[in-house]
Amino acid sequence: MTGFLLKTRYLILVPILGLALAAATFFIFGGIGLVRLLYSLVLTALGLAAEPAEAGQGIIIFEVVENVHTFLIGTVLYITAVGLYQLFIQELDFPAWLKIDSTDELETNLIGVTVVVLAVNFMGAIFVGNTDDLLQYGAGIALPIAALGVFVGLRTWSTKISKKADTAAPGEEPAARDVPGNNE
Repeated sequence: MTGFLLKTRYLILVPILGLALAAATFFIFGGIGLVRLLYSLVLTALGLAAEPAEAGQGIIIFEVVENVHTFLIGTVLYITAVGLYQLFIQELDFPAWLKIDSTDELETNLIGVTVVVLAVNFMGAIFVGNTDDLLQYGAGIALPIAALGVFVGLRTWSTKISKKADTAAPGEEPAARDVPGNNE
């Protein structure tokens, strides 16, 4: 039974392959979109464009931000694929920031990139000039970011407390400053 269970870990290759292909797709389409945008801007600047572009600077910035947004989504998918591979198959020789040793680290990386993607969405809405219900839109983005921040902070705090309790001598209490509500 143990051998069977050890081999079932290779089933994770299916979502890893799917995530890697999806990441590649986002990178390719984002790259194509950015190159097309830059090409049209150069043609317009040189006066060679068939149709004069009446886009303001805000719209151009928004289009660039949209392409960056596409790259960020691809990055989230790529980090997830790499993290799952490292967790279930084998460790890879990547930079330290991309080394994944636990699902907590994978979640933290994903949360960080997700926060950036949400912020880019909001920034894009501002650049376009879409100020209708901007407060509601901003709150709709800020609340998940705040919740994710609280989640990561509490998890980090509890991990720190747990590690201190594990290293404390038998019968010794963790430091008083680590107890919530104690402002000493």
